[in-house]
Amino acid sequence: MSPSFDPTTIHTGQAQGIGATDPVQVPLAVSSYSAFIDAVASESGLLAEQSQLADSTVLELLEQSFGLKGTLVRIPTEKDETFRLQDGEETYLVKVSPPDEDPVIVHLQTACMEHLERTAPELPVQRLVRSLGGDPQVLIPAPEGPFDRVLRVMRYMPGDLLATHEASAGQLQLVGSSLARLGLALQDFDHPRADRLLLWDLKHFHRMRPLLDYVSEKHKRSLAADIFDRFDEAVVPLLDSLTSQIVHGDFSPFNILVNPDRPDYVTGIIDFGDVVRTPVIFDISVTMANLLGADPASPWKHALHVMEGYRSIRPLPHHELEALIVSAQARLLLRAVITQWRASQLPQRRDYLLSHSKRDWDRLAATAAAPAPRLPFTS
Repeated sequence: MSPSFDPTTIHTGQAQGIGATDPVQVPLAVSSYSAFIDAVASESGLLAEQSQLADSTVLELLEQSFGLKGTLVRIPTEKDETFRLQDGEETYLVKVSPPDEDPVIVHLQTACMEHLERTAPELPVQRLVRSLGGDPQVLIPAPEGPFDRVLRVMRYMPGDLLATHEASAGQLQLVGSSLARLGLALQDFDHPRADRLLLWDLKHFHRMRPLLDYVSEKHKRSLAADIFDRFDEAVVPLLDSLTSQIVHGDFSPFNILVNPDRPDYVTGIIDFGDVVRTPVIFDISVTMANLLGADPASPWKHALHVMEGYRSIRPLPHHELEALIVSAQARLLLRAVITQWRASQLPQRRDYLLSHSKRDWDRLAATAAAPAPRLPFTS
C-alpha cells in the first residue's frame, strides 16, 4: 500500500490521455450530446458498479495508516464508501473513493479543504485528519478498476442538517451569507483538475436535453423543455463571461449543518465531492434549487432569502442575477431528469428513484406557475 499521496506522481489524464496540468477537454470523438452525457457521467463516477471493502479491511487500514481503532458503522452514499468511526471519545468520518475515480480528482477535494483550513479557519468546514506519515490521504492499491482508491479521515461534525430544520427568513439569509464567504475564500484557490467533467455542473446543462427522452409524462416534458429553452436563451450566451472560479458545488441542505441556538446558525459545511470550476451563480443555484417551491403559496420566497443573504456579502452584476433566476430552476430540473435517467439504468431501484423525484417535479410545476421574480428581487 502506498503510504501517502503525491499529486505530482499521478497523471491526471491517465483515463483520458491528457496532460497532468491540462484542463479537462471533451474528447473530439464526442460529437453528440448523448455521447457527451455518457462521457460526463462516467467521469462523475455514476456508471460503474462499485465494489465494497470489508469493514475489517477498512479497520486494518485505519490502524496502519492513521493509528485509529474503534467501531465502524457504514453510511450509505452515492459513490464513496463512507463510515462513521467511534474511537473512544472521538468520532471520525471515513471515506474510501471508488476504483473508477481518478485520485487526482479526490486530491482536488482534499486540497480545497486544506486551502480553506489555512486561509479561512473561521469557516466551519470539515477538517481532515492527517495520517501517521503526515498526509491528508492515503492510496490503497485496487485490484480492479483503473485507479488506486483513496482513504481519507475527517473530524465528524455534529449538528442538524438544514434539510431537517424549518429555517426562518433570517436564518436562510445566514445560509446565503455563509455560501458567499465560502466562495470568497476560494477565489484564489486553483488545482490542475478544477475543470473536470461533472454531471451536476450547470455549464453543461444545455447539453443534457437528450435526458428528456426518459421523461414519459407529456406535462413534465413540456415543463422541462421550456426551462431548457429559457436556459439556452438567457444563460448559454453568457457562459464565457460569467464570473467563474472553483466552488463547493453542492451547498445543499443536506451538506449544511445548523444550530438554531447559535447566532451564526450555520455550524458546519461538509462534502466537497462536487468541487469544480464553474460560474459562481451555478454554485448559488444549488442552494436555491433545493428551496424552490418549499412554500407552494410563494414558491420563490425561501430561495430569495438565500439570495438576499448572499448579496449582502458578495454583490453580483445585474445580468448574472437575471441569469440566476433561470439557472436555479435548471438545477432543480437537472436533478429530476438525471433521476429519471438513472431509474432507466437501474431498474431494481426505479420505483425508489422515481418516488424521490416526484417532489422535484411538483416544485418545478409550482415555481413555473408563479410569476418569476424580477430585479430588484422580492419574495
